[in-house]
Amino acid sequence: MGNFSYQVGNSTYKGEFNIYQAKYGGIMLSMGKKAVCLTQQQVNDLSIDCYELAEFDIDAYKNFYEKEIKNGI
Repeated sequence: MGNFSYQVGNSTYKGEFNIYQAKYGGIMLSMGKKAVCLTQQQVNDLSIDCYELAEFDIDAYKNFYEKEIKNGI
């Protein structure tokens, strides 16, 4: 679990985030009660070391992101 903080005008927003692998292979970013599946480009841009994720499955990762590339996402 990590922490984030950002400011908009005079307001500061703080919270926690988590990065994990979904069962179908996608890398997920959760913040609060919301979660989003990251694209492979976002995983790369954020320098996420997937091998550090608990129970990382390289085969599920490759299968999921190969589909993303084939679909032009």
